[in-house]
Amino acid sequence: MSRIDIYHRAFKDFRKVTINSQNCIKDRNRLAESNKEADKLNSTKYLCTIEDDWIVAIEEGLVYVEKALAEERQFIRTNGEVVPIEKAKKISKDSVSHLAKHSDMITHVSEETKTSLVPDELYMVEKLSDYAVYENRFLYMMLCYIRNFIEYRLEKIEDLRRTYKGETYINKEVTTAKRHITIETKIYDERHDNPFPIADETSAALVRRIEDCRQIIDAFLKTDLMTQVAKTPMIKPPIVKTNVLKMNNNFKRALALYDYIASYKGLGYTYEEVNYNFAPYSEKVADEIAEAANLMVFLSYKVGNDIEGVLERNYNEEERRRKDAEQKKLVQRIQKLKKRALESNKSLEEYMLVLEDRIRQLEKDSEELANLRVEVETLTRRIDEINAEKAELRRQMGVLRSEIEKKEREIAELNQKYIEDMAAAKALFESNMNKLAAENEAQAAMLKAKFAEEMAQKIEEHQGEVAELNAAINELHGRYDGSIAEYNAKTEEVNRKLVEIQTIEQRYSDQYTAREQELEARLEEKLKAETAKCSKEVKAAKDETALIRGELDGMRAERGLMTPSTDYATRERFLELEAAYMAFHKFFKSQWEITKKEIRKTILWNKDNKKNRK
Repeated sequence: MSRIDIYHRAFKDFRKVTINSQNCIKDRNRLAESNKEADKLNSTKYLCTIEDDWIVAIEEGLVYVEKALAEERQFIRTNGEVVPIEKAKKISKDSVSHLAKHSDMITHVSEETKTSLVPDELYMVEKLSDYAVYENRFLYMMLCYIRNFIEYRLEKIEDLRRTYKGETYINKEVTTAKRHITIETKIYDERHDNPFPIADETSAALVRRIEDCRQIIDAFLKTDLMTQVAKTPMIKPPIVKTNVLKMNNNFKRALALYDYIASYKGLGYTYEEVNYNFAPYSEKVADEIAEAANLMVFLSYKVGNDIEGVLERNYNEEERRRKDAEQKKLVQRIQKLKKRALESNKSLEEYMLVLEDRIRQLEKDSEELANLRVEVETLTRRIDEINAEKAELRRQMGVLRSEIEKKEREIAELNQKYIEDMAAAKALFESNMNKLAAENEAQAAMLKAKFAEEMAQKIEEHQGEVAELNAAINELHGRYDGSIAEYNAKTEEVNRKLVEIQTIEQRYSDQYTAREQELEARLEEKLKAETAKCSKEVKAAKDETALIRGELDGMRAERGLMTPSTDYATRERFLELEAAYMAFHKFFKSQWEITKKEIRKTILWNKDNKKNRK
């Protein structure tokens, strides 16, 4: 049972004793009604909104991390030492190879066979598996980094979701004929272990996913592979992107997850402060707070009067009286049971069995009633909360309604003032317009007369200027006609010269193109001839080189060296050997033709000599 449940049960037991006492009811009502406008009870909680992008990235990346761990990458570490032949356990290929290079270890011949050579020492090799490869150390460092990343954010999120701040203020003053009570209480409660955060299924589900990721990472770090890697020094950024980290899909995705987490700058969550106001108190809350205030007054009175002994004696007497009353009731019930058993013509044992069945049925019904009572209490608390919210909403609606009415009155006043100001401005505008119109008419008449006089004077002056300009224009027309004729003649001559230039350019262009094509053709023919000639020379040089190399290798084989000039085991060298063979074959055929001719000449010469001698 939690501490909150214990306090709740104790308070309910306390209320069972005082709830129906008329004196207690009066005291509670006086305190509840006293200065209730000053009552204050505010609470603050935090609504945390978690961003799920980093959670999704971690969940997807851990799949590939698990596959990378399953590979258990390792390398074989070889440790070797030379030991006496008596201590040699197992001879390997490395031992034989080492012995072939160190013949000084062979110092005597076997006494049994007289032909076998026996070494005094042998090279023994021990091969050990080492899991501390760079990729495994990277996985360990990454898992530690992501674990710290998750724990930091989860701690902050849980602290916000479990934070509760409560502020309560009570100032009561009650005066009766023989008593005066003044109570002033301030309570500020801040806790970070509130088990009743704001109901938010989305954030709760995301918190569970974060915790699952942390548990998976803890399980990875407890594997045998990570336990062995943890014994080696942890690597530090920057990460060296080895071929495995770049090419292996599992390690590549794990590296992508590390890069994402290492570059993540935000907190991964946001929060909003939510305030609740429970003043004015509901009837039930006011009654419970008044009950607690009366308990404080009683404790102060008990300690101040030092009446602990008197109250304890009275309490014991009341307990004895209650026990005696219960025993009397029990005796009366037993007597009634005996009477009912006799009236039902049953023995006491049979009647007790019937009563036990009835008691079991009543206990079952009482359990159902208790469950129903719990549901009723839960619904009652929910109804009280809804009523408090309704009261708060009504209060806010009343405040808003008064604000709306105030704003509407202000709007009506402003509208009326606007209408009045517009009417006054319109009247002033019309009077000013009339005044300006009269002034404008007088000025317009005066300006028209002045303008007419000036226009007449200007017309006379312009008529003289127009006559002079007409004479000048006639003279210019004559000059212009002569200039136009001269311009046309020069233009025709220029056009004729341009045509000649274009003809010359076209002719030279055709000649240049033909010459260029002729030179390109000659150059191409010459280039082809030189290329063919060079190809023949290169082929002849290659054949000669192959032939020379074949002759050299033949001479080496002939002299018993049996060591060719180069290694012909590779494809390229074997193709060269084949080319040498073909060149030598070709050379052989050509030389054989020449040799046959020489042989024929020699035979014919010998025959001729024999004939001549005969």
